[in-house]
Amino acid sequence: MKAKLLFGFLLIVIFALSVYILFFYYTSIPKDTFNINHNESAVEKNKIQGETLWLQSLLTKSQNYSYPATEIKIGVNFRSPNEKINPTKLVIQHLDNYKFFCLNEVLKQEKIEFAYYQTGNSIDIVIFLPNDSRKKQIIEDLKHYEIQYKAQ
Repeated sequence: MKAKLLFGFLLIVIFALSVYILFFYYTSIPKDTFNINHNESAVEKNKIQGETLWLQSLLTKSQNYSYPATEIKIGVNFRSPNEKINPTKLVIQHLDNYKFFCLNEVLKQEKIEFAYYQTGNSIDIVIFLPNDSRKKQIIEDLKHYEIQYKAQ
């Protein structure tokens, strides 16, 4: 009998302790933490309404076609293969290392095509000049570095 009383008392204490822990846990949780809004249907209505407006705008356009993507127009001008354009060539002969370095840096900066070759101690360069305002700038740079050139 004592064992049954002791066992019953132990069960009551465990139950009371678990109720106390749950009550303490419930009071320690802030009230604003679990604020769940169950109005998701309003979001779906706005989404459906936006889709119908998009479809309505397609119906009211006066085009004879419609694409579901952005339309881009690209134009490419092709030259005839028989048409030959000869770029202006500047030939610079007998350059020393310093002038070659200066000219090389200017041409790289301006992104202008050139070719060079070395014979003995001198370097020769062929520059293919574009047909725009950079052409005048390159010729002025050649005059600045006192480099003699021949146009072809």
